[in-house]
Amino acid sequence: AIDKMVFFCCDGCGETFKKNKVDTHAARCRQCASVSCVDCSVSFFGDDYRAHTSCMTEAERYEGKLYKPKKRNPQEEWMDIVETCAQSAPAHLKNYLQTMTDLDNIPRKEKQFRNFTMNSLNLRGRGEAIVGEVWNLLKAEREKRTAAKQEQEKKQQEEKRRKKEEEEKNQQETKQAVADDSDNDSDSDNEDTKKSKEQKKESPSKSSESSVDKKKVKKLMKKALKKAPNRKMKLKSLRKQLETEMGLSKKAKKMLKELLLQVPKESKKSKILIDGKMICLE
Repeated sequence: AIDKMVFFCCDGCGETFKKNKVDTHAARCRQCASVSCVDCSVSFFGDDYRAHTSCMTEAERYEGKLYKPKKRNPQEEWMDIVETCAQSAPAHLKNYLQTMTDLDNIPRKEKQFRNFTMNSLNLRGRGEAIVGEVWNLLKAEREKRTAAKQEQEKKQQEEKRRKKEEEEKNQQETKQAVADDSDNDSDSDNEDTKKSKEQKKESPSKSSESSVDKKKVKKLMKKALKKAPNRKMKLKSLRKQLETEMGLSKKAKKMLKELLLQVPKESKKSKILIDGKMICLE
């Protein structure tokens, strides 16, 4: 964010004043060889300070992304327009606009602006044409800024809407992936029934095994994802692979399915993420 500079400090006496008071101070202060910007501490000699209309503040440098710029009021914005136009104005208007930068409370409405300018710059009579040119120059700059601001707000709204749609899409894909897994489980019921009958004939320790070790699941997930292309694979494929490696019962398979969705939410350090029907390791 960029903030308009408002205050300068005399490098000679240390007095602080607004930008439009620099010349007034320099005329009466014998020690004023240069002035410094209060925010960025850069020194300016002669009329160089006039070109310094914006800079990065100390707060912005230290706060970084957390920095929130203060919103300028309409009059501050209008004075900034005057200063900007004073830098790029045609030669026959430049002196008038530079004089205006030293004035306070310049009206923003045309009728009041014309009266104020004709009196302040002594432009009554034939000077009314110059006042009209100055007003049109300032008006064009204001309209330009308004259009740019509206375009920026439009882009921000579109980006916000796009992110919201993307989040909703990812959530929908995750729900669909869970639903697909449930359908696939019903197809494998017969196979699981056969396996459970065979397990009853085995040792009691195996037949009674219905729990799944979360740490072991997490370890096998990471191992499988590290070997997968781009450290990414389908959620369904990973589940089938882990069921085979762990030799799980029907009840344990259901627990595994829940753990595959639970582990990524708890794995802040390992950074296992679910993106729709895919699961990946960062």
